[in-house]
Amino acid sequence: MENIILTGASDGLGKEFGKLCVENNINIIAICRTKPNYKCDFIETDLSDENSIKNACNTIKEKYNNFDVLINCAGVPGIQKLEKLTYECLENLIKINTIAPCFLSANLMELIKNNEADIINVGSTIGLKQGYKDQLAYTTSKWAIRGSSYNLQLELKNYNCRVIQFNVGGMNTKMHEKYNGTKIEDPDEWMNPKDIAEFMLSILKLPKNIEVSEIAINRKYCK
Repeated sequence: MENIILTGASDGLGKEFGKLCVENNINIIAICRTKPNYKCDFIETDLSDENSIKNACNTIKEKYNNFDVLINCAGVPGIQKLEKLTYECLENLIKINTIAPCFLSANLMELIKNNEADIINVGSTIGLKQGYKDQLAYTTSKWAIRGSSYNLQLELKNYNCRVIQFNVGGMNTKMHEKYNGTKIEDPDEWMNPKDIAEFMLSILKLPKNIEVSEIAINRKYCK
C-alpha cells in the first residue's frame, strides 16, 4: 500500500490511523474539515455538503487517482430523547454517517475498480443490536452503513477489491466530549484508538485473497 484516502483523519480513530500510516511510509489523503497535525495530503471537505464532496472527488481524480484504499472513518454521535429528536439532528447524522461514505464510494467507483482498491466502512457495534435508549438517529445511521457495505460487496464481487465493514465499540476519543461537552467517565475502560488503528492496518495488510468482510470489536469489561 502506498496511498490511502481517509475521512475523519484529523481526530479520534482516523487521526491515530493516519499517524500509524505515516510511520509505515503510507501516504494519507485526508478528507476532512480540519487539517491533520501530521504529514499528509489534505483536501478540505465538509462531508455534510454535496458540492464539497464532489469537489473533493474531482481533486482526487485529478491529483490522487492512484490510491489503494478508501476508508470512510468520519462519524458523529447523537443522543436525544425520542420525543425531542429534531429533523436537523437526524439529517446531519445521516448525511455524515451514511450518505457521505456512500456518495464518496459511488463517485470514486471507477478508480476503485481500476486500482483494485479496498474500501473500509467504519461503523459501530450499535449497528449490530437494537441500539441504546435515546439514540434512534445514531442507531439508524450505523445500521444503514452496514447495509451499504453488504451492497458494495455484491457490486464488487467480480473485482479484486475488498469491502470491510469495521464495527467498533466504545473508544477513548473526544467524540462525545465534542458533542455534549462532557468527558467520558472511566477512560481506561474504553478502548485505545491506537490499538484499533493497528488492528485495522493489519487487516489491510492481509493477502488480497483474504477479505475480512465484517468484524465486531467490543469493549471487554473486566470488573
